[in-house]
Amino acid sequence: MSFPRIAVFAEKDFPTYGVSSQLITRNLVQDLKAAGFEVERLDSAALADAGRFDAVRFGALILPQGNTFPQVAFANLRKFHQAKGSLITSGIPFTHPVMQKNSAFVDTGHEDAPARFGENGIGVGGFAGPGRTTAPATIATGDPMRLKGIVTETPLPRPAPQWLDPKSLPHGVRLIPALGDAARPLAALVVHESGPFAGAVDAWTYRLGQRDREGYESQQLVVRATVAALAQAEKLSTSETASAFRRLDALPRPAVYANITLPKVPRHYATFQPKMPPPARQLLVADIRKRTPDEKVLLFSLQGLVNRTQPRIYFLTDNDDQLWLEELQRQGATDKPSTVSDPFSLLETFKKEYRGAVLCDAKVYASPCVAVTMAGQENLLVCKTPELAKRFKLAVKQDLRGKFANNAAALRYIRTKLIAKQDPYLTCSLDPSRFDQGGLDHLIASKASVFWITGPKAAHLPGADMAAELEELRAYLAKLPLGAVVRGFWWHGDGMGLQEDDGVALGSRFGKITLVSDLITNLSVHSGVPATKLTQKPRPAPPKFDPSKVYVCFTMSDGDNLCTWRGYFRRYFEDPVRGQIPVGWGMGPTLIDLAPTWARWYYEHATESDEFLCDVSGVAYIYPPSWGTALSAKDRDAAFRYFYGRTQEYMAKMDMNTVRLMDVDTADIAKVGPLLPQTTYLMPDYGHAGVTNYHELTYTLPTGQSVFRAATSGSGPEHFAQQIRERAGQNRPAFINAFIWNWGSKLGDLKKTLEILGDGFVAVTPSQLQALYKQSG
Repeated sequence: MSFPRIAVFAEKDFPTYGVSSQLITRNLVQDLKAAGFEVERLDSAALADAGRFDAVRFGALILPQGNTFPQVAFANLRKFHQAKGSLITSGIPFTHPVMQKNSAFVDTGHEDAPARFGENGIGVGGFAGPGRTTAPATIATGDPMRLKGIVTETPLPRPAPQWLDPKSLPHGVRLIPALGDAARPLAALVVHESGPFAGAVDAWTYRLGQRDREGYESQQLVVRATVAALAQAEKLSTSETASAFRRLDALPRPAVYANITLPKVPRHYATFQPKMPPPARQLLVADIRKRTPDEKVLLFSLQGLVNRTQPRIYFLTDNDDQLWLEELQRQGATDKPSTVSDPFSLLETFKKEYRGAVLCDAKVYASPCVAVTMAGQENLLVCKTPELAKRFKLAVKQDLRGKFANNAAALRYIRTKLIAKQDPYLTCSLDPSRFDQGGLDHLIASKASVFWITGPKAAHLPGADMAAELEELRAYLAKLPLGAVVRGFWWHGDGMGLQEDDGVALGSRFGKITLVSDLITNLSVHSGVPATKLTQKPRPAPPKFDPSKVYVCFTMSDGDNLCTWRGYFRRYFEDPVRGQIPVGWGMGPTLIDLAPTWARWYYEHATESDEFLCDVSGVAYIYPPSWGTALSAKDRDAAFRYFYGRTQEYMAKMDMNTVRLMDVDTADIAKVGPLLPQTTYLMPDYGHAGVTNYHELTYTLPTGQSVFRAATSGSGPEHFAQQIRERAGQNRPAFINAFIWNWGSKLGDLKKTLEILGDGFVAVTPSQLQALYKQSG
């Protein structure tokens, strides 16, 4: 007997769903080969071709994309399964058909039938959960996938998982749990003893939680499931099975960070984010809209160095920059500017502000991250190409070409060589391809560091190795102090960078706070505007309390993303519907540090129906369940006190009465309440979190603080109205926090929602909701 060949589905730009961003095809193939298998990557066209893919050529097919699958190949995949081929799945398999339209892949949405055992189903089974009861991520009796010591067990995994539903398996199909139990298997072998797929042995695998070894454990789970399935199908001998597991056991394992002590270093500014000095009365303004991306990066680096001592340069990258330039004048922060027709003339004007250039390496994708970090520390301009340095006669003081073997080596250089000179409280996750879209000027002025994790669909980029990059990033985060801020964003499209939830959870575990600010400009000017406190418009009294009514508060999402206030929400504020419907606008309170001119404009233009609340989780973005979990228990308690102390401070600065918590359950909410003693009510959840009982959505903590959990998700007036009715049920009076997803909703949708609901439902502001709830007793 010899090891059977394994096919791994791999296709550029194919969408994923419900699977770890760290399950990387290239690394999966490496582990399979290490176990002894011959492996071939096949795209959707190959899987659809019976001449290239069948159960004679391949013993198993691994589908690492989660819920998605190529619709064009479905018929041949079913034939493969009928011919005793093993399907090794991830996520909730065969529930999101993907079709190709106009040369692009399109996820057509959830469809359960393909996974089932019907006439046209592929027979992998359906799913159950999450629900009021969770499933333990503990190793099952017998450990068929040899997961002991490999997978981190937890009795209460977060977020609550879904599992293979045993009730969806017909007679003649036997289930062997590997993770979880027989009633709620998270990972399992599915043995087809009879029926249309008799002789096949499949494997369900589970998306492991967000922790240090997620990538390693996710890959090991899939590979070990493959070994176990083929052994159960008698396609591997006993000795071959033992050999494969032994080889997998010998693979290197990543470090686990637990009970660490973060360095304690002084913060050289009292504000949460560093502010520049007040801007010059007359700014030098240049329009750079038509400049190339590389030219913009060079100019942004000059702007950061010049504006560090006094903001003097302001660039126009779009119409929003022009609007805020005019607003700086209207608010009295600056006078009429001086227009500079040639932005590159500023290189001569401010030649004493820089020493020369740092030159990037086109063969290492993360090289510009090192260049930007170095530029702030050594007063250098960032040149993406040698031609740019030559064109402007810039002396190259640091040449990064050939300096790093790959991205991980570049990140290691930041961690080991540059960290000592950076602002230890400021780093940034930013894709080098977005450096020309803003953000660099303030980072360079503040001597911040910049990093980027390439992502599972970026393995083709020069120097990319996501697993190695993550190892470097974890080691780096362990060297930054509690409360250090990660600016930018973790994600840049499907499979590019870490997924948002993975990145925020990673930062949270190490006591680092995400401040979304990737597409943003001129912060080195805006942050110089002095501001210590902003006051909202007087909050109107609530309507007369009527015990027969349902009171609804619409709360708008994603205001923690600072770039939404640069232009996106300005369009909302210009909507003539605004003011007709009360809205609670989530806003990141650190806007008062970085762009108080923007915040003041919104506060001034607010109507009595507009109220601002703290978004999201607190002073900036964390996941409370993950916060400080890499620290000791003692230090974790101190980390919570620190985070919510700063949150309370910034809520006071912004005159905010409440906060939206994210990724929390009832216990998390109860823990946060006492840490915000000046906050009388909380508005948790980014969308409906699954709770359907009204009294678990709206209730009072032992501290006396009210809790209004989000009752809605998604978009569309009919959908909103239906959810509000369902969550309120027959309860009267009722008090509903109606979460509004900003990216998919318009203010007109809220007006239409109220029309559908009728007179029994009354829209109110957050403060009015709280006042009425208290009146209700």
